[in-house]
Amino acid sequence: MYREGASEPQSLDIVVTRHDVFDEAAFRSTGVLELYEELFPASERDSPDDIVRWLLSDDVGERRRFSVGGHEMSYRLDSRCFILRAGAGRAVGLGFFTYDHASDLIFCNHVGIAKAWRGGGLARAFYREMVAMLDALFPNNIGVVLEVEPFDRDRVAAIIADLERTGRRQLATDERDEIRRLLRASWYHKLEYSVFCDARTMRPLACSSPCLDPTPPSSGWANGEENYWLMWRARASAPAAELRAGQLWHKAATAIYVEILAKSLVAADPNGRRDYWDYATALVAGTLQRTATTDVRLARCLDDDASALLSRWRRLAIDLPI
Repeated sequence: MYREGASEPQSLDIVVTRHDVFDEAAFRSTGVLELYEELFPASERDSPDDIVRWLLSDDVGERRRFSVGGHEMSYRLDSRCFILRAGAGRAVGLGFFTYDHASDLIFCNHVGIAKAWRGGGLARAFYREMVAMLDALFPNNIGVVLEVEPFDRDRVAAIIADLERTGRRQLATDERDEIRRLLRASWYHKLEYSVFCDARTMRPLACSSPCLDPTPPSSGWANGEENYWLMWRARASAPAAELRAGQLWHKAATAIYVEILAKSLVAADPNGRRDYWDYATALVAGTLQRTATTDVRLARCLDDDASALLSRWRRLAIDLPI
């Protein structure tokens, strides 16, 4: 069990790649990839083979160099998977994080707990324990950035109002998805994350993620794009951040979608994926150009109106795991 930097024994059984789990066979034997498939839809999942490669051979804190169209490029990442174990050592929780040495940002790729193990504050305790471990592993990090799916507050309000009016307990698939987006945002809200907003409207800024799979024909890449809000939590023990919110927004989007996503995927096949590099970097550049003159602010994800919707949802007492 990982114990670096801990002042007393930990109550959670957490193992970490390249600290406790060193090879592919040991990693796969934990059942974490099956849990990953269970928790996340196909559109949000990376290839299991890519995950193994990133965690155990590519993203190990060493600078990697490659060339695209005659242009030399490099990146330096350190990816770790935290595995929460129970029973016979099988995975019941996972956290996949990547530290980008260029920006000193940690990107939270995925966090999840098996449905049977949710409740009792386990998910929050697991997350806080992982962040403490990350601070020990990467003492220069300035904080964690992550993506959340946007929720449409008007749509959420309409769904809740209909449930209140009719008394029905069953939700359609699209209704469940919309409510889950609110619930996921509320979870990070409780963990004191902030969201990047337009100061004029105080609405979150949308960021387009490139298609995660570069192998299909380029004509299909746009269909694999997703829009997200970016959320940020500064490291508690880090010096006061000198970056303004707008600078941090630019830095976060570049770290996630260029340094971590695009470079990792293109480095695996620089010659065959030059078109993907051009596509992904152009998409990120478009996002940053659209927000270049925006007064960016960091704000709590749930304002009073969203918090009121969350309270109304909870009063319905409908069980909907996120």
